[in-house]
Amino acid sequence: MGNESINALDNERPCHRLYLDTYWIDRYPVTCKQYRTFIEAGGYQNECWWSQAGWKWLEDNPVAHPLYWSNHPTWDNHPVCGVSWYEAEAYARFVGKRLPTEAEWEKAASWDATAGCRRIYPWGDAEPTLHHCNHDHAIGKTTPVDAYPQGQSAYGCYDLLGNIWEWTASWFEGYQGFRSYPYRGYSQAYFDGQHRVLKGSSWATRRWAMRSSFRNWYYPSTRQILAGFRCVCDCE
Repeated sequence: MGNESINALDNERPCHRLYLDTYWIDRYPVTCKQYRTFIEAGGYQNECWWSQAGWKWLEDNPVAHPLYWSNHPTWDNHPVCGVSWYEAEAYARFVGKRLPTEAEWEKAASWDATAGCRRIYPWGDAEPTLHHCNHDHAIGKTTPVDAYPQGQSAYGCYDLLGNIWEWTASWFEGYQGFRSYPYRGYSQAYFDGQHRVLKGSSWATRRWAMRSSFRNWYYPSTRQILAGFRCVCDCE
């Protein structure tokens, strides 16, 4: 996990090895059609799906759907976009799953178990093109979650780069052995236990910020970013 290439940011360093328990991760990000089920079931009105902090956020911000939302069926197979971390967490509980840790997400994106090595991008080491994923404002909006089969990871996951950022369960903090670069406040100022990690990238992300190790971070209340999520569940 992590990255020590010349273009890696300080919060991606150093590389380190983790061993994870076996888990199942969704092949695709949660779609608008799937999320509509949560809305229509009263997900925004039922406290049982929300954490204490999430319900407090909802009481303070009485919303009833994601920020970038359309009920039109043409968007059914597009990823849900414009949700806070709290909304993502509530949906995951609703379907009996959870959000992935960033380590679980990164393993699904970069590890090639057959070759026994890590990939820079989900599809391999070739730089992103429009055959791999939706990025760099090329289309100007989200695309269906299964639109880029050439961008699959070794585990068969789609859309791990491009289309939408993805919330994870992890708090943003430095890896063991972290060293600030180019200055102390660049990343370290946000290791405050108040920012959640997002992985991947969106349809607006430039290529220089696209790699499986890249880490984005925001307050869990943030909805304005082009963020969605996918879910995981534990093996029993």
